[in-house]
Amino acid sequence: MTATLRPARFDERDAQAYATYLNAAADGFFAELFGAQWRRIIAQVALVPGHDLSLDNVVMAEVDGRTVGSCAGGEDAEIPLGLLVRASGWRAIRAAAVWIAGFPTTSWLSKREPGDWNLQSVAVAPDARGAGVGAALFADALGRARAAGARRMVLDVRVGNDGAKRLYERLGMRVMGTSPALTLPGVHRVHRMGIDLT
Repeated sequence: MTATLRPARFDERDAQAYATYLNAAADGFFAELFGAQWRRIIAQVALVPGHDLSLDNVVMAEVDGRTVGSCAGGEDAEIPLGLLVRASGWRAIRAAAVWIAGFPTTSWLSKREPGDWNLQSVAVAPDARGAGVGAALFADALGRARAAGARRMVLDVRVGNDGAKRLYERLGMRVMGTSPALTLPGVHRVHRMGIDLT
């Protein structure tokens, strides 16, 4: 199975695919944040350019014309809180409650060092795993980070997601720190992992 990589298109199909893969990479965090409408909300926000969740930061992987994965990342960009509130409507109250409940981790997620390129998400469809799609997306992200002049590429992995942690370690990333332990039950901690690009 050979995947073709391409920049995401600003259309509903890619927006929905990105939302699905973003939520998968985040271990269901966006579904927890926004409830049943999470896919619509993320897709709607992704169609607006120029921010952290925009499709202009996304690369899609395709096999035989079918999207089988995505990778999102870039230099430090604004989290589109206003867009998320407008898209989520009253669900913004739920999202704010989840965000506040997990504040030590959610605060950690938004902190970046100058020169870091944030690998926001890499996810591959279950039936396409093990065929090199994830490795190709990761290599493309490394190339994009180097082209941007970043000194380091970083990502966050949920504590307990040992499979993902081992995969990123095999790809050359190392744990740089872990979000604070002070969280409510059900709120996940994360490891910040990084790879030096200098």
